[in-house]
Amino acid sequence: MAIQIRIARLVLGLLIGCVIGAAAFAQDQQAPFTKGELLRRLKPVTGQRYEQGDLAGEIVQRGIAFALDAKTLDELRKAGAREFLITALRQAVENATQPEPAPKPEEPVRADQSRLRPPDEAPPPAAAPVLTEEERRAARAVALAKMPLWEQAGVHATDYLEELPNFIVTQFVTRSVRTPDQKDWKDEDKLEIEMSYHEKSGEKFKLLKKNGKETTLSYSNVGGATSTGEFGSVLGALFAEQSRAEFKEVKQETLRGKATTVFEYKVKKGNSDLKITDTTNGRTVTTAYEGTVWIETATARVLRIEQAAVDIQRGFSMTVAESAVDYDWVAIAADLKFLLPISAEVLLGSDSQRFYSRNTIEFRGYRMFASDVKIVP
Repeated sequence: MAIQIRIARLVLGLLIGCVIGAAAFAQDQQAPFTKGELLRRLKPVTGQRYEQGDLAGEIVQRGIAFALDAKTLDELRKAGAREFLITALRQAVENATQPEPAPKPEEPVRADQSRLRPPDEAPPPAAAPVLTEEERRAARAVALAKMPLWEQAGVHATDYLEELPNFIVTQFVTRSVRTPDQKDWKDEDKLEIEMSYHEKSGEKFKLLKKNGKETTLSYSNVGGATSTGEFGSVLGALFAEQSRAEFKEVKQETLRGKATTVFEYKVKKGNSDLKITDTTNGRTVTTAYEGTVWIETATARVLRIEQAAVDIQRGFSMTVAESAVDYDWVAIAADLKFLLPISAEVLLGSDSQRFYSRNTIEFRGYRMFASDVKIVP
């Protein structure tokens, strides 16, 4: 049975405002956010980045100058605002609790006074200080600290692919099957795959060897069970606003020597972009999914995620589609550390036919095109 799981997901969140003129930019940085400025900052600009986590921290510092009603919230969400950004907006509203200062009594007209402000003209608002990069990061940290741990992990997942450099890694895949007439898994073949990641084009796969021998087969034509999506798209999809994932904290656990908080989660089919494809007939279905995620308590980074498709469409060839990915800190050239997959497992199969396939994946030799790296303990 040739089966394949494909996960088509977009995680890159590029965010920066288009500002014309240094004076206008400085004014935007000092005054509370207007709705127009916020919508501009939510609009992606080619070649530039602006992390929503940074924007959330700036919102808490500067405040907002517009009503945060249901219509505005809907407009911001449609423009791409994530839930932690909405939380920051609500926090800014709560912070604005000080009453307006009473107007000063009108001063008598002086003979040397060349211009009087009209009685109905409001005094100019006090300008907020311009935030330095260090202050902006501090404000972001404050905003993050007020969020639940899983929301903090979502912020980091959003930033995940933006932080990655262009790199290459070698995947060593052991593919096993279990048929109705056998109890144990039987190794079917071993693949050596070069996976390259580029900021603009995403993941690309090149099959190097099959069973230790060089091959001219392409990755898409190798047959059997294959997978994509280990690099960020699984995390990005789970924490995306449109997924509406439901999280429930279940326990504290030590994973690879690190203290973690374990959450169970669910994503309904209507909000899911998990797709399973049977390459024997080209049929693809979208399913709901649920699973467990291990979040390092100290850093709010995901160290392991398990996922299982549920409510798979009746009549589809596969009834089982599960995956697990372990992440750890990896140094890529000059000791630059990034949280990257170190191992993964994909399980696919049919309960009615009692046929299952399992891919065990190891990621080795991360390099920035030419540099060797090491796993950081």
